[in-house]
Amino acid sequence: MAYVKKLTATVVIIATLTTGLLVSPAGAETTHVVEPGDTLSVIARTYGVTTSELASANGIANPNLIRIGQSITVPGAGPTVHTVVGGDTVSHIARTYGVSTAEIVRLNGLANPNRIRIGQKLELPANASTGSSIATLAARYPNLPRSISDNPERLALVSSFERWGAHYGVAPDLLMAVAYQESGWQSQVISNKGAIGVGQILPGTATWIAEDLIGEPGLDPYDPDDNIRMSARFILWLIAFHGDEATALAGYYQGPTSVSTRGNFPQTDVYVASVTAARVRFQRS
Repeated sequence: MAYVKKLTATVVIIATLTTGLLVSPAGAETTHVVEPGDTLSVIARTYGVTTSELASANGIANPNLIRIGQSITVPGAGPTVHTVVGGDTVSHIARTYGVSTAEIVRLNGLANPNRIRIGQKLELPANASTGSSIATLAARYPNLPRSISDNPERLALVSSFERWGAHYGVAPDLLMAVAYQESGWQSQVISNKGAIGVGQILPGTATWIAEDLIGEPGLDPYDPDDNIRMSARFILWLIAFHGDEATALAGYYQGPTSVSTRGNFPQTDVYVASVTAARVRFQRS
């Protein structure tokens, strides 16, 4: 079938990776740019300061009123430092914090960005997005399944789901729920049908999405961020093709042509119901 993507009961777990994110105080001021879902108390917890300290430092009369894009001065907070763990690459770290690979290489004097060691501490640029820190992500989504909230590598993917969901106009909770049903947000799994990664995308489907729907043939379904991007774009196409989210979910699992010509299989109805029920787990607080 043309665009079938499914995760069967048998998967090959290639690797389990973890990502460590931490903020180390160094006595200097820093600036946090307010992101969707931020509150002053969440920002305070992220940097290890109090809400009242933030309000005082920024002249905020009402701590419940901050706006997206507002710059918040954080007193006494130091640079963001990332501790390298198994599976990390400089490019992955850069994506997680919303900075460039070149900035990390320059700031840390890395002679070879392909050679970093577990336990190594990498200082990040001043514009690193602490809104993507593990503590902040967990606070945004208090109902996440434990298999995600307790796994830093999977939890870090929240930023990609938010980014590409917003980019393509796909509800992030829908995108997250699909990926949870498909792979449990595991980036290094391949089904026995050859479906790849977080969104369980078949190679042929990945090529079609990258080339025809997105126009970037270099996208890599083995890269979690690219995989999530392709999943989001495919869901958008399915919603347009079928006309509603429920049938789009059926098309994601069974294939749009099959759904259109044969209707839903019984297991497809189960899949759609499971994804729909799971969406509440991926809604922001």
